[in-house]
Amino acid sequence: MVFLHPVFTFLFVFMAISSYLELYVLKKKTPFFLIVSGVALIILAGFRYFVGADYPIYRNLYIGFSLYIDYSDVFKKAIFQPSKEQIEWIYVLLNKVLFDLGMPFYMVTFIMVLMSVSLKFTTIYQNSPLPVLGAIMYFMPLFFFEDSGQIRQGMGVAVCVFSFRYIKERNLPMFILMMYIALGFHKTAVVFFPAYWIVKIPMNSTRILTVIIIAILLSPFEVFRILGSLIESVGSQDVSDGYAGYVDDSQFGQSVAFGLSDIIKVFFIYILVKYDKEGCKEVYYYEYMRNLAVFGLFLFYIFRGNRIFAIRLPGAYMFFMSVFVVPSVIYAVRFKVQKTLYSGFMLYLFLMYFNFSRGNGVGGNFTTDRYKNHLWLK
Repeated sequence: MVFLHPVFTFLFVFMAISSYLELYVLKKKTPFFLIVSGVALIILAGFRYFVGADYPIYRNLYIGFSLYIDYSDVFKKAIFQPSKEQIEWIYVLLNKVLFDLGMPFYMVTFIMVLMSVSLKFTTIYQNSPLPVLGAIMYFMPLFFFEDSGQIRQGMGVAVCVFSFRYIKERNLPMFILMMYIALGFHKTAVVFFPAYWIVKIPMNSTRILTVIIIAILLSPFEVFRILGSLIESVGSQDVSDGYAGYVDDSQFGQSVAFGLSDIIKVFFIYILVKYDKEGCKEVYYYEYMRNLAVFGLFLFYIFRGNRIFAIRLPGAYMFFMSVFVVPSVIYAVRFKVQKTLYSGFMLYLFLMYFNFSRGNGVGGNFTTDRYKNHLWLK
């Protein structure tokens, strides 16, 4: 049996116990558990050393940006002008500034995860009735894939999630500014732009189920190929090039293999349909979060024929499903049902812990014998 490094295992147990205390003992949310968990995550991901699938790539880019990219190229990218640089401009700018200041590479990972976790946890605390449960749903396993791996997308998702405050306020200029910033970290953030209007679509259990069934039925027809010309006509050249590069990619262009994540999505659909009225009645802005979650599932099944699209494009939307909708429904339902749902999702998290440990945990160097951190390197 494979275990994650003790620091991750201890944090996972701490968050699990904290979520139980939050729901059944304290019966109210408190910032203490979230602050402790957030600080731990920032330290573990921010100061990691050769941990995470993309770490070597980002480390090499850190030097490459300063040697081969001028600040003029960065600012051309910022105003959507042709540039020889393909990586998003805010991330490149951060790297160049830190390199020119003589900072080590781990300052890039630290600042990125500091911003990402802070934005995500702030939004979780403000909008989830059970923020610690939301945090542990993020921790296992989104934290490892995003903020300890694909850090540009993790930051893009964080800004999209934070923009929810402006969606609620119906503040379109600030929402557009957030989308511009998110695009400065990862081009997939463009998919979240319709969120401002999606939240206002009237939905109920029947419509939710209908939307998802339509997406599942369309899945085998690879509808995503039709979107290529649309993206090319309305998106920037950078976005359309990125889209085209993954459509038939030999590694990422394959369909999603069936696994534990598919099973949990069945339960996601079940609670969305079954407990829609309870969520709408008991949780502020549940309708908004639910709509974003439904659209995330719709995108997942539409893009299921292409693994990279199915995983990355619905990312910000699916964040609302697991981190906001699940805790909201558990909070909203009656005690007997609440106990069943809470126990079921905690069981899923423990299964995911072991499933992740023996797969991506080993490959990403998160296990006991592989994880290293600058704070305790000899």
